[in-house]
Amino acid sequence: MAVLQKKLFDFISNPETELKYKQSPKDFSRTSKLSFQAVVGSILHLFKESVEYNLHVVLPSLCAQHVTGSAFSQARYKVKSLFFNDLLTLLKNSYQCLDKKLWKGYLLLAGDGSTLNLPASDDISEKFGIHATNNLGINRYLARIFFLYDVLNDYVVESKLSVMKQGEKTLLEQCLPEQSEGDEMIILDRGFGNFCMIKELTKRSFQYCIRLGVDNSNFAKRAMEDERSDYVTNWIPSPKEKENCRKNGLDSDPILVRVTKIRLSSTEMELLITSLHDQRTYTKDDLKELYHLRWGVEEGFKNLKPKMKIEHFGCKKTEGVYQEFYAHIFHINMISLLGIACQKGIKKKISKRKINYKFNWKNAYRFLRANVIKLLFQNNPKKLVDDLISKITNSLIAVKPNRQFARDTRNLNRRNRISQFNK
Repeated sequence: MAVLQKKLFDFISNPETELKYKQSPKDFSRTSKLSFQAVVGSILHLFKESVEYNLHVVLPSLCAQHVTGSAFSQARYKVKSLFFNDLLTLLKNSYQCLDKKLWKGYLLLAGDGSTLNLPASDDISEKFGIHATNNLGINRYLARIFFLYDVLNDYVVESKLSVMKQGEKTLLEQCLPEQSEGDEMIILDRGFGNFCMIKELTKRSFQYCIRLGVDNSNFAKRAMEDERSDYVTNWIPSPKEKENCRKNGLDSDPILVRVTKIRLSSTEMELLITSLHDQRTYTKDDLKELYHLRWGVEEGFKNLKPKMKIEHFGCKKTEGVYQEFYAHIFHINMISLLGIACQKGIKKKISKRKINYKFNWKNAYRFLRANVIKLLFQNNPKKLVDDLISKITNSLIAVKPNRQFARDTRNLNRRNRISQFNK
């Protein structure tokens, strides 16, 4: 963690960084009393209170002169949102070097999408469009977000924020590398269960486990009618599936897949399609566990939305929305890296306890946010890093296995979505 902190400090404080990520050639000092570092530090602190309150808290810690919220807003839009995305690249380099949790030798990556309520403004309307208008004539603005999420290490490997008309399947293809390194397992829910998606994953040499909707295709219907509960077969595409492959530049040759049917406690039948053909090495129970682990990406959205309250934006422009989106992902991934650093201490701490424990994610977020300015803008604060790791290690919560909740069967596509607690 100390090496990563030094890299972040050097990147932010480097004068060339300011030149690269400014929106205009004018220097900050000519148009604002705020430095580049003061602006990015304020954004990385996130805006969970008002912008003015945030400035009263953050600017003194950066030795910056206090300015009005309007002056800050003018200054922040001189910083490209690409800066915050490139910060994530620095974190990813460290993440890739770590010893990560694996499932039977595979890195588990779950892909899924969600939506964000956006602030109302002409700029937002022009970029994202109007999603819905209520009976009072109030417009609602939504953006689509997508995670490619390491479910065992709680890390956002790739993230996208886009207009609603861009589908989740397209965003998944943008997030995936052109070719698998051989140890990645992609886990997807029913929204991705089609021949064309499986063909795309096969083309890129990814292993996969995908749930099929039983009414989505003739192949799924035939699989449900088959008496066997676990078998390997060829998926021969229908004429419509062949046409979809042609449109996406894919061949339409049959795919060898393993079909597994799993009875859930709700009596619902779960239909899984996987590339793990070896039934001795990977049993039905293994596949049930594997698909269940996909739920980690839903917890990722839960961290981002109700826990971090990302929809409390401190801006009204598209560039500000992108800045804050990537700033929130930065916090999620920093917490994951800190959590990985804590694992040895947590394991020692709970060695004599009867049940399993993990670090309290929300408390870890609070600890990080309270210290993020010092972490990024102080050179070599080893004591601070050690203190953060100690606090997270000592703030534990019990792991409650096999928890179940009633499924929300309301229409999830209702257009008047206004609550941040809706996915």
